[in-house]
Amino acid sequence: MKFLSKIFNIKVIAVIFAIGLWYYVSVTQGPVISKTFKNVPVVPINVPSESYISNALQTVSVVAEGPSKVILGLKDSDFVATVNLLNKKEGEFLVDVEVTPPSSAIRIKSFTPDKIKVVLESISSKKFPVVSEFINATQTTQFFPSLPIVSPSSVVAFGPGSELSKIKRVYISIDVSKITGNTTVVLPVQVETIDGSNLQNVYLNPSSVVAEVKVSEENTIVTVPIVPTIQNSPPQGFGIKSISMQPSVITISGPISLVTNIKSVTTDPIDVSLLTSKTDFTVKLTKIDNVTFPVNTCKVTVDVSPIVSKTFTVQVKVVAPQGRQYSVSQESINVIIAGFKEVIDTITSDMIKCTVDATTLDIGTYTLPIIVSGLPQNVILQTITPTSVEVKIY
Repeated sequence: MKFLSKIFNIKVIAVIFAIGLWYYVSVTQGPVISKTFKNVPVVPINVPSESYISNALQTVSVVAEGPSKVILGLKDSDFVATVNLLNKKEGEFLVDVEVTPPSSAIRIKSFTPDKIKVVLESISSKKFPVVSEFINATQTTQFFPSLPIVSPSSVVAFGPGSELSKIKRVYISIDVSKITGNTTVVLPVQVETIDGSNLQNVYLNPSSVVAEVKVSEENTIVTVPIVPTIQNSPPQGFGIKSISMQPSVITISGPISLVTNIKSVTTDPIDVSLLTSKTDFTVKLTKIDNVTFPVNTCKVTVDVSPIVSKTFTVQVKVVAPQGRQYSVSQESINVIIAGFKEVIDTITSDMIKCTVDATTLDIGTYTLPIIVSGLPQNVILQTITPTSVEVKIY
């Protein structure tokens, strides 16, 4: 009997505890509900010290469950979503996501995606010459600086390779309006990017340089672009995807009457007739008499890629006169376009518009040309079949 009494007492206590817990959760904390948190940020952990995450990490959508008085007060940033990059090196990875609730009262029911892409790049370095440019020069300027002596003449940029490849030039700006004679100034090094964007996680060493400026009433300097001289065309089936220079501009000095008329500096010819891939050239700059160049060569990168063709079947759209009906002899046509593979692969038939303009025509039957539009730049329209259709307006 004592044994049964103990069991009975334990059961009574358990029931009382369960009732108390139910009361605490349901009455004090509110009923259990679910809520979706759509933009929970993902935090990388164990990132290798010599690496950098070069892509923007995707957020995750989390469905959580808990007492209403608790869960309704939560926001996306209260949850901890992580990706563990331990032992990962340079490359692209699909990494598991782990989500931790903000308190023990909250339970994670589900989250998507459960894996996200992480791109790791190694930290690298690249050396750049420091180019000088003069600003705030006016027609009333009495002193014209000659090419300054910059020390050091080059800097090293440290950062992810994808960011370093954006650098167009490294330069200093010298304010002519503040120069009245020979002077030496310490100036910060600035960076111009190819696409105009700001660099992320890139550091320059040194971050400033010393410029010794000498003035002249007869000589001046200008900063002009370097224009590569391309000779011939790539082999059949290939095209020039891009051309880049390092440096892309140059500051030259010389007599005012001569230098102020110079708009660019060219290179020796670069023959691309045998190129089938991306190739670097170190070429000489074309000299100009009585003009001083700070460097004699530049690096030109010519990116040559295969050109592919693709055929699309596109619906024909007839723009008819208002209030008129029409019929067309052929509702779709074949469009063949050509371009670089990575561009062609992004194009769908929905992007290509094939239009017939009949807005100014009266009742009758007409043979009208097909107008193709919607193609991206750097894509060539090779052929359309047929080139015209018969439209009957009634």
